[in-house]
Amino acid sequence: MLDVGKLATLRAVIDHGSFSAAGHAIGLTQPAVSRQVSLLERRVGTQLVRRTQQGVQATEAGRLLAEHTEVILDRLKLAEAQVADLAGLRAGRVRLGSFFTALVFLSAALAARLEADHPALFSGQQQVIEDVLVGRAGAFRGLAAGELDVAIVFEHSFEPDPAPSDVELLPLFDDVLCVLLPSRHPLAAQPLIDVCDLGDETWIRAHQGSAARLADHVLHQARLAPAIVHAGHGDEPVEAQAFVAAGHGITLAHRLNVILNPELVTAVPLSGDPPVRHIQAATMRGQRAPAARAVIDALREIGAQREQTAGP
Repeated sequence: MLDVGKLATLRAVIDHGSFSAAGHAIGLTQPAVSRQVSLLERRVGTQLVRRTQQGVQATEAGRLLAEHTEVILDRLKLAEAQVADLAGLRAGRVRLGSFFTALVFLSAALAARLEADHPALFSGQQQVIEDVLVGRAGAFRGLAAGELDVAIVFEHSFEPDPAPSDVELLPLFDDVLCVLLPSRHPLAAQPLIDVCDLGDETWIRAHQGSAARLADHVLHQARLAPAIVHAGHGDEPVEAQAFVAAGHGITLAHRLNVILNPELVTAVPLSGDPPVRHIQAATMRGQRAPAARAVIDALREIGAQREQTAGP
């Protein structure tokens, strides 16, 4: 591959018409300039300049290389400027993986905080945060494959799920477990509810997924065997909340999960020591991209704020 530095020297010689003038312009001695051009001629296998009474002139091959060199150096200047923009947080894009309610609630807060902290990032037309809906395992795969830069994930305290060794997990906040009740339920006005007071209720449980395992864990710990109606699937079954809104029973959900009309559904934290969801930011170890680090810093600020305001 041709050496860009030697190409730049050749172009300076052709532009200035002599080795000494070119050396003065680019900060090299005349012998150093002559040697670089000779090495370049040896590399391409043909003469690039000739000495005449009018000075040094380019051969056809020399003119061709000089034209390409101008394009190459212009691209390098552009690349240098773009990298400077990235390093200075004047440009950048972050592919952010999130689970559903993190995408709904945290991503919007993240964009607002990031724009407040780094307005230059948002001065152009490009999209700064590219949201991708993904679960915990998918987030880890996306990070490892280079398809994601940062991910928001969760881990249930009752079923630890360690990350791969090359993924760094940063705690953001703990998501409180609540019972969701119809707003007219007699217990809806309570600041806290003991799960043992819910043994006679009909429980809405997901068919499968971590939401179903969470309900089973809580019921097993409380030694309750209530009537159960199944609705929804996966980690955040919205269908279960719809059943509660319709007055068909109660369900469990973490505070961040609650997305239905508060006039129909009331979320009351459980008393005692109920399981929590650890909300985390995930990225590959050694991640140093400025925009990605800015996203992580903003997420940690959001998490700290939520921790401060958490409570019944």
